[in-house]
Amino acid sequence: MKILIFAILFLSLNSSYADDYQLEKIQVLSHHDDKALVNFIPSVSKLSGKELTKRRQVTIGDTLQSEVGVTSTQYGPNASRPVIRGLDGPRIRILQNSLGMLDASTQSVDHNIPIDPLLVDQIEIVRGPMSLLYGSSAVGGVVNIVTNRTHSEFENGLITEVQSQGETVNNGLSSSARMDYGKDQWMYHIDGATKNLQNQKIPGYARSSKKRQTDPLPPGESEEKDELENSFSQQNSLGAGVTRFFNDGFLGISFGHFDNDYGSVAEKEVSINMIQNRYELHGEYNLSGPFKKIKLRSAQSDYRHKEIEGGATGTVFKNKGNETRIEALNDSEAIKGVTGIQTQIFEFEAIGDEAFLPPSNNQAFSLFTFQEFTFGEHAVSGGGRIEKTEVEKKSSTNFGTSDDFGFTALNGSAGYRYQVLKDHSLSFTYSYTERAPSFQELLSNGPHLATGTFEIGEGSLSKEKAHAFELGWKKVSDISKWSLSFYTQKFEDYIALTPNGIDNDMDTPGDTTDDLPENEYVQTNALFYGVDLDGKQTILQNEKGTWSLLSRFDYVRGKDTKSNKNLPRISPPRVTAGLEFLKNKWTSDIEAQYVFEQTKTAENENPTDRYILTNLGTTYTLIKESSKFELFFRIRNIFDVEARNHVSTLKDIAPMPGRNFILGGQILI
Repeated sequence: MKILIFAILFLSLNSSYADDYQLEKIQVLSHHDDKALVNFIPSVSKLSGKELTKRRQVTIGDTLQSEVGVTSTQYGPNASRPVIRGLDGPRIRILQNSLGMLDASTQSVDHNIPIDPLLVDQIEIVRGPMSLLYGSSAVGGVVNIVTNRTHSEFENGLITEVQSQGETVNNGLSSSARMDYGKDQWMYHIDGATKNLQNQKIPGYARSSKKRQTDPLPPGESEEKDELENSFSQQNSLGAGVTRFFNDGFLGISFGHFDNDYGSVAEKEVSINMIQNRYELHGEYNLSGPFKKIKLRSAQSDYRHKEIEGGATGTVFKNKGNETRIEALNDSEAIKGVTGIQTQIFEFEAIGDEAFLPPSNNQAFSLFTFQEFTFGEHAVSGGGRIEKTEVEKKSSTNFGTSDDFGFTALNGSAGYRYQVLKDHSLSFTYSYTERAPSFQELLSNGPHLATGTFEIGEGSLSKEKAHAFELGWKKVSDISKWSLSFYTQKFEDYIALTPNGIDNDMDTPGDTTDDLPENEYVQTNALFYGVDLDGKQTILQNEKGTWSLLSRFDYVRGKDTKSNKNLPRISPPRVTAGLEFLKNKWTSDIEAQYVFEQTKTAENENPTDRYILTNLGTTYTLIKESSKFELFFRIRNIFDVEARNHVSTLKDIAPMPGRNFILGGQILI
């Protein structure tokens, strides 16, 4: 991997450029808008460029955790998925270039998302239901991870980027490199990244004070302190792609390899080896007539990971599958939209002592359309989706005979947007969504040691239904950018993993899973509601520089409306305030996030204390005619505060990272 990175750097320093080469065209490549989510979705935001560099962390979940309305599962520093407005797991779709990840992170919180944030060009976050366009598992939102291995625009010549950074919280070193080359209507791409992280430093004890008081260690054992044991990570990634351009479109294919070895902080003797090989096909053809463009996207994935204890392989998880989308885009002065077909087929298998899921074949077929009508200052949108899913449980001695499950889900949405003034708009959206139960919710039956429970699925589960409303206001001008959203989502037959009060006793000789608390998938009714505020306002601008105020606030509540009790792992309110200063080649910022205590907890759930996380950083950027150099320095958690993420199932044994100094640089040629 290091040889690849140095080879790309060597080639970049010895390359020639076309006379018409301009640096700003690199930005087009890095944004790669052909894979972007449609722009008329209301609560959508994007991370790219300097802002992505500023937020980037070890996992995608942690990279996004300070975004408004978004937290993370934070199962230690190496496995974290985004949580949007209180919803996670099978209700949040994680996409790579608008196609499903086809991994195992949805099934178990200790599994990482198989992509290195260093190789990501842009991350798009959609808050609220996106089932209409991306399937029933997008009922809570979508995170789309955009890479640049295939291209939508041709660029002649060689473009190279090399980045490296070190950080103190884990004595880590991370490096990445990429190269794009265009000639004779062909574009070629190659990239690679390597990451070597030691155990993460933490402020004080690993176990919370409440945990130490209620569950003291046996005599002779000492408390874990200052360092989170078994939190190391070693990552290697490789990618390549080629794109052919024609008069009316393009066709590209790419390959990505991800290899990660990391420790499980919940099981100190366990490490995980994760490998994914992923192929993607992207094509686009321009048309004349009612449809202006057709897009084809397809991903083929071969994923597996091994859980290793004492040098021996225990449980092996495998996921092999394909997801394909064909979209037809219409775009006229009054009407624009998308109509398409989506298919997903995958085979999931778990083998070993901790295989709490039987092997299963899963498939889904969908038809969808979404249209927006514009007349003057008004815009009306609407659409629908029909999705047929099937789950087949393969024969297994541990899980009984084979069973088949089939569901048909209907989704619809309607929206209205009014341009009040030049810079101000108001919007209202309503959506109805149906989510079919996942194979995990239907078929689980065994010890899930990652969560310390014995999971029991329910084959008679029905579809989960939800009504969602959102009222939004946006202001966008040269000196300010503000968005405010009030939302609510009411679920019928909400599927929840709930303790039944029984400790499972398998009474098997040598079995270490005895007395695990049983959790059953049951259906209830639920209500989520909250508010998101995100703003940036220029407060001073003159020859000495530009000062901008940064503001964010989010609040979410989740309740079981049958029992009138709180739902578990709901993020407490958060307020963030910051300042950004720009002058010539320098960009500097400081921000503080205040996280309130969470006392509105579910049964058998510990509350979490309030805390303040303070971060600062600066970036120096030097731009020449055909190159760009950036040097950045950041300090996260300046005051080394003990912070525990209420959303995490491990909050009482794994706090958030301590003070972290980060120094890095990036060369773009």
